[in-house]
Amino acid sequence: MNQAMQQPVNPVKIAFLFVSMPVGGAEDFLLSASKYLPLGIEARFVCLRNLGVLGEEARLAGLPIDVVPVFPTKRMNPLGMLRLARWLREHGIQVVHAQSYHDQLFGVIAAKLAGIRSIVHQQKTFLELKGRKGFFMRHIYRWADHVIALSEETRRDLIAAFDLDPKEVSVVPNAIDPAVFRPVEDRVAVRSALGLDPKEFLAGSVASLHPTKNHQATIEAMALLAQRGTALPKFMLFGEGQDRPILEKGIEKNQLGENLILAGRKRPVAPWLQSLDLFVLPSHWEGQPLALLQALDCRIPILASRIEGNTALLSEEHPGLFKPTDHSTYADLLERAFTDEAFRQSLLEFQEKLPRPSLPKLSLQLAELYTRLAAKA
Repeated sequence: MNQAMQQPVNPVKIAFLFVSMPVGGAEDFLLSASKYLPLGIEARFVCLRNLGVLGEEARLAGLPIDVVPVFPTKRMNPLGMLRLARWLREHGIQVVHAQSYHDQLFGVIAAKLAGIRSIVHQQKTFLELKGRKGFFMRHIYRWADHVIALSEETRRDLIAAFDLDPKEVSVVPNAIDPAVFRPVEDRVAVRSALGLDPKEFLAGSVASLHPTKNHQATIEAMALLAQRGTALPKFMLFGEGQDRPILEKGIEKNQLGENLILAGRKRPVAPWLQSLDLFVLPSHWEGQPLALLQALDCRIPILASRIEGNTALLSEEHPGLFKPTDHSTYADLLERAFTDEAFRQSLLEFQEKLPRPSLPKLSLQLAELYTRLAAKA
């Protein structure tokens, strides 16, 4: 590590911008990455509306979390951008790093007004940009000083979509904290501490209760197993969201209440994940799911939908993949994973060979980027 970055005279001051900090991948990634930034980087988290669940947790943990309430609604707020620019100047911020549309809209414009640098961090590609949002996004991405993509494919798509300078578009994949998500030697002890049966087979998923997460497929697959007369595993869905009422009705309709549990949001989630015998992610769409990385590092066998975000991590050859709309194959894989220990072991053996991004290394990559951009101010 560069000694000048380890022992700075004047640290580079970074602001991670969020409208709020709910439980989500972007928030988790930057909270985790901030722990591994070298001493030459002084980072603080800035919420433009309210703290959110992760913001509250981070503040309780002593992390520098600020609420600068300049974006109370979803409407454009030019005065809010001016107030944010003034706050950035007053606190000596040199680089703004934003991950979602409204954070980026406020952050890039405020950074321009404050005369500092900005980074936009994007998880999706943009093949079609329409309407007001498309208009603003084209300008935001061209005004930003640097763009971060999750993968090389997304990087190429962003360069093409926004006509960006390739030298100012880099790839920083998602990664998770190895100090938190790791295999456990005594799963019985973990389960006992959580009040779970230490002996029963336990499958689970960590994802918001949102249509894109496709939890309905889990209900359909479990219902198919019940129709076949298969003994059902216990399956716990960890998360909250708008689909809870719909999912509750589906569970009741198919008489799955004893086996398929909407367990709610669990914080911290690591021990609940470590308690599982099988992890499942049946989503219709994912960017680069942290939950899969967490399951991989906890050494849990995985079943997942065959979609770009999942296969980017697991590869197309992973033996536990299924189409998100193919409930029959999902049920077959679930039954096999539940009944066949050798199959679960084969999943683990395959997963152990997969490359994984290193959060400490990615944090150093971010630090070098922040330092370079700050030097241009």
